[in-house]
Amino acid sequence: MKKSSYTAGTPSWVDLMTVDQDAAIAFYCDLFGWECMKSGPDMGNYGMCMKDGVPVAGIGPIPEATPFPASWTMYISTDDAAASSAAAVAAGGQLITEVMDVGGPGEELMGRMAVIMDPTGSVFGVWEPHAHTGSGIVNEAGTFVWNELLSRDAKASRDFLETMFGYDWAPMEGTPNGMEYYTGKIDGGDVIGAMDIPADFPAEVPSHWQNYFGVADTDDTLARAVASGGTALGPAFDSPHGRMAVIEDPQGARFSIVQMPSE
Repeated sequence: MKKSSYTAGTPSWVDLMTVDQDAAIAFYCDLFGWECMKSGPDMGNYGMCMKDGVPVAGIGPIPEATPFPASWTMYISTDDAAASSAAAVAAGGQLITEVMDVGGPGEELMGRMAVIMDPTGSVFGVWEPHAHTGSGIVNEAGTFVWNELLSRDAKASRDFLETMFGYDWAPMEGTPNGMEYYTGKIDGGDVIGAMDIPADFPAEVPSHWQNYFGVADTDDTLARAVASGGTALGPAFDSPHGRMAVIEDPQGARFSIVQMPSE
């Protein structure tokens, strides 16, 4: 589905920060059929990943001074990045990256962004769109289709996100094993999910966002990811929303895939 704008509070972009950018670009372009265009040093050598000539994700190098491991980050659209950042701090969050212009003097302003940590430790970005509104295609194979938070205190995370974006949270019925799963709604539509980290996860796993990419065939994509140096974090499994799998790429960044309906 093509997108030209996003309602504030809706995830609009995902990008990967990684150690070996060229290797990551090769891995994901092979996996999802993307083409990637790298910017120059003035834009941090950021790689824009394209599907059918439309930007759908980014891959960039981790700055040498940044101690974070390779990871995917989700960005939530906002009408005002500075106001959202101030609201996050007032609600108990922290700014990992101060509000900054992307592009700017001498170039077209692409947008304004900040990276935020919620009170439980999960990290996400906010994106104030200007020339770049976000992913031009979503909810198709080769694009992001869903974003969910696994939190060490899901209630605290939901309250924090509601304060920032005004989500109307509702429990999802029919979840397995008594699991409490909530969806955050904007204008009546589900835009994100949130749940407590399952009890069988290792204690050292922090609160984090899990990003789902659509694929045409989960088992085939999982096999190709493993053949390219990725790791299957368990076998593929069926769910009410499609066949899924969780993958760790060769540099340690985790993501999920879900098989899209044939129609």
